[in-house]
Amino acid sequence: MSESISPALPRASGPSLRQGLLRVLDILSMPLLAILTAFVLGGLVIWITSGSFQTVLEAYSGLFRGALVKERGLSESLVASVPYILLSLAVAIGFKAGLFNIGVEGQFYIGAVSAAWAGQAVQGLPAIIHLPLAILAGALGGAIWAAIPGYLKARTGAHEVITTIMMNYIAFRLTEYLVSDPLKDKVATAVQTARVSPAAELWTLSAIPQRLEDPLNALFVAVIVALLAALIARWAVNRQMRHNRFSSRTQRRLIIWGTAAIVGVIAFFLLPVLTRAWWPFTDKYDRLHVGLFLALGAAVLVWWFMQRTTRGFELRTVGANPNAARYAGVNITRNIVLTMALSGALAGIAGTIEVLGVSICRCLPLFFSSGYGFDSIAIALLAKNNPFGIIAGSFLWGAMRNGSDLMELNSGVSKYVISLIQALVLLFVAAPGIVRWLYRIKREPRPEEEAPLTRGWGG
Repeated sequence: MSESISPALPRASGPSLRQGLLRVLDILSMPLLAILTAFVLGGLVIWITSGSFQTVLEAYSGLFRGALVKERGLSESLVASVPYILLSLAVAIGFKAGLFNIGVEGQFYIGAVSAAWAGQAVQGLPAIIHLPLAILAGALGGAIWAAIPGYLKARTGAHEVITTIMMNYIAFRLTEYLVSDPLKDKVATAVQTARVSPAAELWTLSAIPQRLEDPLNALFVAVIVALLAALIARWAVNRQMRHNRFSSRTQRRLIIWGTAAIVGVIAFFLLPVLTRAWWPFTDKYDRLHVGLFLALGAAVLVWWFMQRTTRGFELRTVGANPNAARYAGVNITRNIVLTMALSGALAGIAGTIEVLGVSICRCLPLFFSSGYGFDSIAIALLAKNNPFGIIAGSFLWGAMRNGSDLMELNSGVSKYVISLIQALVLLFVAAPGIVRWLYRIKREPRPEEEAPLTRGWGG
């Protein structure tokens, strides 16, 4: 009996691996085809309007070189990707809970003005305190601003699309007032807030060796490295528990925090020395900053929260079927408000990073945003609310945004053609039947594809 069963076991892994690869290809096929089709149609529009196919080649060549090849092209594309990642994650969390948070642009503004205030209101604090404080202020501002329409939705049934749109305009005008009067820099010729404290600035990668010369900054980085080491050690210990090792809770904690302490001490003493000896980011004009790692970490945390925690499961359940969630004892009001608050916090952090790490003056000028929040809705749809897909989609949007200037300079084609391509991508993602018809793809729709992203107006 055992001889007849054992030969079948190795063969069982083959189809499962193949099915997994087919599943991944199936998931990626529609977004990739949508992007390809959008670029083809965009090229066709350029060809028709310019009358020359050579112009199409020059336009796309300029777009590619501007986004990736030219000096600081790749780093500028990554800089442009950071707010897209955070804002798209904010939209995706709302979609997962059945909410359409169209107000991330306004929450982006409120987070930015909150961080600008926190960054210059107090002086003399070390970076280990002031920088987290400024980021927390931006996150809290965005969270509070988003929780208001969330509470209205939960308690009165006011639809979040209407309330968040209204809150957008309130945020725009409120920010203009604060920047123009109470927070205005009295000595600057431009209308802007005062420059934040140097300790509250987000570090560029090129400035890290210089920053680590301060022992408090080195301690700051060592604490972060130690916490990351603790997370990795906890994951490794949990894997060993499956083999009945480290059964004692005290033993597990000793291993986790002992590892974190050792790694933190090593980082404190060695990182300043190593970065002074060799550091790959030496261009002092390069704007690439540590906010990139913050955005990537946020994507991982959102995935973990939504897929591996009880609270994330509750949010997804509320989004999938609020009646079933209520029957199961889930607090609908609390989860709606929590979802909007988390969404707003991510949007607020995006605004914070733009103020602390990107703006030339390290302040909040009167007009500083260019529709990041609205573009992020398209990215979330393109990625189907997958945090890791959002990273790729955000880089695509950031690269197109960064490369459009050289495209216009190289070919004479207006850089606003990029908006046309982005709109076509969104069209094909929202209507996959068009792509299937164009490429003759026949496939039965899955139930999850037929489920709406958000509930109806009366939901």
